[in-house]
Amino acid sequence: MPHRPIVRFRPGLERLEAKRLLSASRSTTQSVNLDGGTAAGSRHSVLGPAAHATESGFASKRSTLPTSFYAYRITNPKLQKVNLIPPFGQVLVQSRQPVPGQVYNVLYIAVKNATGQTFTASNDFQVRLNNQARSKLFPILTGSQQWKPNQWIVFYILTKKYYGVSFMPGGFELLLGGRRSTLVPGPSGIFLRLKYNPATFARTLNWIVAYGQGAQLGQGSRFGMPDTAINQIVAAREHRIDYGGHF
Repeated sequence: MPHRPIVRFRPGLERLEAKRLLSASRSTTQSVNLDGGTAAGSRHSVLGPAAHATESGFASKRSTLPTSFYAYRITNPKLQKVNLIPPFGQVLVQSRQPVPGQVYNVLYIAVKNATGQTFTASNDFQVRLNNQARSKLFPILTGSQQWKPNQWIVFYILTKKYYGVSFMPGGFELLLGGRRSTLVPGPSGIFLRLKYNPATFARTLNWIVAYGQGAQLGQGSRFGMPDTAINQIVAAREHRIDYGGHF
């Protein structure tokens, strides 16, 4: 058998480092000038004017403050910060003025501005009892009055009745930028047999809301006890979450 010569064949191999993977290749739709250009300039050339018009539209929408608001009860003060510290703004929701020296029952709710916005009379917020005629709307703010973030306003009536509103349903109806919300005072919002003195009533009402029986002598909100008269307003588009769940 003839001797077979040894063939020393060494094929040329491509170095792995020199091979450009598809995932690492430069995009054909975007060109970045690393020497003198900027990333923003390249991005503008790719997106075009139509895309930038859309982006600016989204930015303007994000910066627009809400104009419609929703009010609801704070059912668990431990989940949401409640500082009932007088004095409060006060709004009487009835046309008939109380008579000095007469004895009345007080029905009230306290509402916190939880929106981060300051409201004025120009917002045209209104309130009424929902068992009254819809034409009987009372302005919440008048003149130079302001409702600043985290401030409370107390809405109240003075009545000879025990409760003063209808039960199904019954409460203070707030019209806040086109959105209506009904807030029911419940048992915490009742204070019985108060002799009306116009010189001292505002101070007395502040004490009732912050330290009266409905507020558990001021300890209710601190320890998360239920107070059926405390509420807050938020933007209508905002998701609300409270003890009762997400709604």
